[in-house]
Amino acid sequence: MELKEQLKANRTRMGLSQEELAERIYVSRQTISNWETDRTYPDVQSLLLLSEVFGTSIDELVKGDVEEMENTIQKEWKKMQTLALVAWGLVGAGIACMAAGFAIETGPSSILHGFTEGELLGIVAFFLFWLFGMELLAMVDKMKKANDLVTYRDIVAFSKGEQPEPDVKAFSRRYPLASNLLKFSAAAVIGGIIALLIAQFL
Repeated sequence: MELKEQLKANRTRMGLSQEELAERIYVSRQTISNWETDRTYPDVQSLLLLSEVFGTSIDELVKGDVEEMENTIQKEWKKMQTLALVAWGLVGAGIACMAAGFAIETGPSSILHGFTEGELLGIVAFFLFWLFGMELLAMVDKMKKANDLVTYRDIVAFSKGEQPEPDVKAFSRRYPLASNLLKFSAAAVIGGIIALLIAQFL
């Protein structure tokens, strides 16, 4: 049962109106209404007072919300894992296409001198697969930002269904633009190195 339902159920059980409950915990009637309609959420002090009025624990009041939050986190984590797996699968497929392109003997390309048609097709396929893979990884990065996942510790806590404690000193949190530029540069360099290595050894 979510908090809004807990509030209504306990208030009804005790025969209290919204105004009477508001007076007991020193808030306005509108505040109680907002809590019961899920527009806003009570702070810790208000939760403590509510638990005293209802004769229950804070854990019992927020249990449903905590369970829902854990379920949401688990779904987000599974989605992130799937996107990352598909992304690296696409990069791998691109590498395989490039390798196949360099392995197949075809005539010289009329578009770019120095490359055969097979090599050129392999390079184009690699680039397209790599591009789509990076797009999926960018989506994963966006989801990480939405959940404020910056450090490895954040990600581990999130994967366990826990709300991570933000590390305010983390480089990515202090300098988000620089962090994004480094990630993009690293992805570009890795893609270029892979392409060069395959072109050299095949």
